[in-house]
Amino acid sequence: MGLKLPCIEFRGKKLDSSISFLILFTGLFLSVAMPLLVPRDPGPDAMTLWSSYARADNCNFWNPFSPDRSSYECSAFLLRPTGINLTNAWAYGMFCNFFLTAIPVVVFRRMPLAIFGTLCLWGIVRSFFLENLTKEIIVSVAVLSILLSSLTHKYRGGFFLSAVIYGVLIRPYWILFSLSWVGVCVMKKYVSRFTFFLMLFLFYLAVAMAIQVALGFPVSSIRASNNELRTAGEEGSKSLIVSWLSGSDFVSQALDSMIIFFRLSFPVELILLSGPGQVIFVALMIMTALLLFKVITSTDYKGAPIQTKPKELIAIPLAFLLVQGLFEPDFGSFARHFSMVVPVLFVGLGLMLRANKPVQVESRILN
Repeated sequence: MGLKLPCIEFRGKKLDSSISFLILFTGLFLSVAMPLLVPRDPGPDAMTLWSSYARADNCNFWNPFSPDRSSYECSAFLLRPTGINLTNAWAYGMFCNFFLTAIPVVVFRRMPLAIFGTLCLWGIVRSFFLENLTKEIIVSVAVLSILLSSLTHKYRGGFFLSAVIYGVLIRPYWILFSLSWVGVCVMKKYVSRFTFFLMLFLFYLAVAMAIQVALGFPVSSIRASNNELRTAGEEGSKSLIVSWLSGSDFVSQALDSMIIFFRLSFPVELILLSGPGQVIFVALMIMTALLLFKVITSTDYKGAPIQTKPKELIAIPLAFLLVQGLFEPDFGSFARHFSMVVPVLFVGLGLMLRANKPVQVESRILN
């Protein structure tokens, strides 16, 4: 597959090459360089990670499920030898964000303006999480390896290996994320608008039962314990996700996780929690969720079957969203985590549209 800049199209019509280049250049520049235009001081997350550099040797890489293990210390153990610090972390973050945004672009031949705009807005969101010293510098490397492997025939192994390694080293829930993706891929032929909701409930029911049997506590307690730490500690949050159902039985836990899945997909309540400044992110997330669900529950595009590879790549952010419904403690962290994985969605869309010459893409996919 040749890697070159696509042309931009609007309402199915190809724009002039010079206009396409100007739109591509402006969008990519703003999505990467926005923190330079709106500089901010290092936040609590950056300061916590920086202070963890002194304790980095305490990290136990090979015991990822230990309750005493700190993801900050393990992240510091990986970042400290690279020389990344509070002063220069913005450059590394900008470098990673550029490729996270640019790689999906080169997959397209003709890129609908609405899809390109959505991709760039996610780049802007992501840039504010990568402007300072953060664990997302590491996760961006993991996602970059997933994006690069998605350009080859070994994309399944590339994703699974990257997710498992990152799960072992930093965030154990990425192991469940990779297993959830396998499940979605196995069931993708049976996913429709009706069966999606049934499968969603059965997934959360199975996980609730497994965690209760294996670990001896309800899955909802994981989020509750994280919320307590965030409320009392350095990461105090105004956007904590509070469960609407508090039952301890499997069905209540599954329903609660399912409700949170949709609350994350359509996070309107974030405006009430954090103010009207969140309107742009809420609209962006809703549009992305609708796009994701539309494609994952369809078997064809304009009468042509959606190929296996694009479908399985688009299933990656869906599987991540499934796991976020189980463990994500607050909407702010969700925005940070999901913005890192969402580029895979656009690679899948690019491959899908390469196979089927799009006509009226905005009206047929985004509506």
